[in-house]
Amino acid sequence: MRRMTLAGRRARIYLRRPPRPRWWQPAIFGGGLALALSVVGGLGFWLGSAGVAVHAGSALNDHVLALSARLGFAVREVYADGRVRTDPEALRTQLGIAVGQPILTIDPTITRLRLEQLPWVERASVERMLPDRVQVRLIERQPLALWQRAGRFALIDRGGEVIAPDVAALDGMGEGPGLDPEADPAIRWGQLRVLVGDQAPRHAARLFALLSTEPELWARVAAATWVGDRRWTLRLDNRIDVLMPEQGMLRAWRLLAEKAREDALLERAVSVIDLRFLPDRLRLRLDPEALQDTKA
Repeated sequence: MRRMTLAGRRARIYLRRPPRPRWWQPAIFGGGLALALSVVGGLGFWLGSAGVAVHAGSALNDHVLALSARLGFAVREVYADGRVRTDPEALRTQLGIAVGQPILTIDPTITRLRLEQLPWVERASVERMLPDRVQVRLIERQPLALWQRAGRFALIDRGGEVIAPDVAALDGMGEGPGLDPEADPAIRWGQLRVLVGDQAPRHAARLFALLSTEPELWARVAAATWVGDRRWTLRLDNRIDVLMPEQGMLRAWRLLAEKAREDALLERAVSVIDLRFLPDRLRLRLDPEALQDTKA
């Protein structure tokens, strides 16, 4: 179990929550709550009889929270599940939780919204585990591709959302805790496919699902360009461009895979394979340089 310790008086964040006895939390919570209500009720009666209740709203609230902390309702530990790529220090900062802080001062909704502002966090949940623990669960974004635009490469997830507008800013992330580039191939951004086109990220997940139906051919796709907001052009690893049709992409893709297996089409001196027009045929454009090399 990996353990992250916060500097100073900040809370510790554990990646997993240890088991607790089932009777422990209800017993502590019930006894402490009963005592707290008794004391707070007496304090409220005293303030009212003294004629200062009207002016003591915030002060009373502060006293109640301080009292709850002294009764044991104070943060001792924070557990975070699901963190893989999220920067630990950024996580601590967004949580903003300190050891000894009254646990009732933590608003789960506000804390969740802060966590979901982190680039890698798609969804988060925050739960107060009375009397003294906070449970955080993260669902992180899954990198899908690199989106090339304006001379930069943005990292996008499977929903087409931008994780990082400039991949260059993510250099060195693999050096942090839990971000070993050798253990997580997705951290090596160069292995991701490249998308081109203003609306390409929005359509990428559907395209990738279709192309993955032919795994051997899919493995050779290096990039995809969304053309005219209606169709794709694929770039293979040997620099062959494949012009996909607007309709019937799956049929065209299967045809190309069949030709690649049976006729070794992708090993020929071809620069363009056009699948746009005929449902059962394809058009080829030869590569002059490759032809010269063949003749030589």
